Amino acid sequence: MSGEEVICPKCGGVIDEKTLRCNNCGTQYTREEYEELKNEMRLKRWLIGKEVEGELLNIFEEDRGEKESGELMVVSMPSSSEEGVDVDSLIQENIKLKSMVEAHLAKREELEEEIERLKKEIEILKQEAIKPLPQELRDLKLKEMELKEREIKLEMLEKKMLLSMGTKESYRELDKIFDEIKKNVSDERVDELVKKIEELTKELMERDRIISELKNELQLKEDEMKKFQEMLKYKEEELTRREEELLFREKKIEKELRDLEMARSELSHLDELALKRRLEDLEEEIKRKEEELRIKEKYLRAKERELEAKMKGLVEEEVELAEEEIKAEISERKVKTGTRRLDDLLYGGIPIGSNVLIYGPPYSKKEVLVYSFIAEGLRKGVPAIWILTDKTVDEIREDMRYVLPAYKEYEKLGLIYYIDAYSRSIGDTQTIEGVIYLDSQVDIEGITKAVEDIVKKIKEKSKYYRMAFMSLSTVMAYLEPQTFLRFLQPFTTRRKRDGAVSLYLLEKGLHGESEIQMVGYLMDGMIEFKIEAHKTFLCVHGITEVQSRNWIEVTASKSGITLGSFTLGHIR
Repeated sequence: MSGEEVICPKCGGVIDEKTLRCNNCGTQYTREEYEELKNEMRLKRWLIGKEVEGELLNIFEEDRGEKESGELMVVSMPSSSEEGVDVDSLIQENIKLKSMVEAHLAKREELEEEIERLKKEIEILKQEAIKPLPQELRDLKLKEMELKEREIKLEMLEKKMLLSMGTKESYRELDKIFDEIKKNVSDERVDELVKKIEELTKELMERDRIISELKNELQLKEDEMKKFQEMLKYKEEELTRREEELLFREKKIEKELRDLEMARSELSHLDELALKRRLEDLEEEIKRKEEELRIKEKYLRAKERELEAKMKGLVEEEVELAEEEIKAEISERKVKTGTRRLDDLLYGGIPIGSNVLIYGPPYSKKEVLVYSFIAEGLRKGVPAIWILTDKTVDEIREDMRYVLPAYKEYEKLGLIYYIDAYSRSIGDTQTIEGVIYLDSQVDIEGITKAVEDIVKKIKEKSKYYRMAFMSLSTVMAYLEPQTFLRFLQPFTTRRKRDGAVSLYLLEKGLHGESEIQMVGYLMDGMIEFKIEAHKTFLCVHGITEVQSRNWIEVTASKSGITLGSFTLGHIR
């Protein structure tokens, strides 16, 4: 039959014969699928035509929801004996309706599956919502949720029963059932549970208030420490001025002595006794001045020791007060970098267990980012491990002094560990207590063993640690790529397992693209630096979700780095 329509089984629309696309839902069919649907339509028409020849045909189409409510959809077809009735048109319309019903049933099944999936997600979200709470509060919270759900279900049941009942007697029966259910719910001591939850909520609020007070107290201590640091700096400057003054006076006295010697030779005819008296007076004045300087120097040194003792006490107190901040970091699974704007860019910091590559050219101040990261952890009492392959311990101490003035006090607290694989390779035989020395920069087995020994000590008293590898470039330069990969892969995996946050310094321009990609494959992300038009820029690759992955301008000094705008301060 010319002009016959083929119906889409998904939505009941008509499939275009030329484009093979459904005019309603846009589904694309192949020529084979189209022919198969066409033959099926012809067969249905033939079967329906056979029924039309004998008697009046009624086509009933049922939905799953209609089957439950007892409703049927009937399409009546007049007998073919009636004049002016287009039987083929009616057959076509009934086939189209049947296809629409089948599509509706398929969609209903999809919605039911989606409802089941959402129920499972709601259950998971409930478990995650109560997971951070204490066990006692968690049980109460679960009970409260269950009661809430039961109350909602009861309200829904009440509404459904009210809709289905039309008489006053039905309403009274429903109220009676609902009152009985409410009575059963009240028997489970809902009021008592709610009261207990309120008490625990008040207790949590009180704890929050105490934490807030401790933070304020910590801020006051930090301000006081800053004042002591400024005072110490002033005393150091004053001591320097005194030393310069003493040196100047010594030179002046030496000059006077030379002048006196010359005067003695020139004025030999003068009374020798008078000259001797003058010389004794000068020597007495020199002794007096020297005694004054010694007394002042002794006083300044005593003040310096006093300030150091106060600073040590403040450092210990700061570490104790930072315990809540460490708990917050572990709870949020992110640690601060020590650079506030970088934390904002990373939506709170670097995830715990991350291995991050710090990559850039020389003189880009990328090392300062690592120093700030270690200093941030030390202020909170988090242990730090230094792996040195191109710097000595003294150089690290000198650089850290600009970022963290009280760095030596944290060493005394036992929070800093050194693995020095550089000093012995350059012939430095100095030995510093507590430092692990290796004979070679490529002693990868020694590095691995030393780190594992240190980690065992750290785990006895700390929940996690921070590590800085300074730097990978030295090791890569002397090892074959495969050997280096066999070392770095298990090494980074162990750090991730320990929950440590590790930064690895890598110099730009010393390695090929394939080597950089190999290292990047083992990392969780990279912070890259570049210098362009006498400006320094930073870009974050991987690590975590960030506000921008564009190049952002940074300014750096010995004490830290500052990021520019995330939208205006970048280049393409």
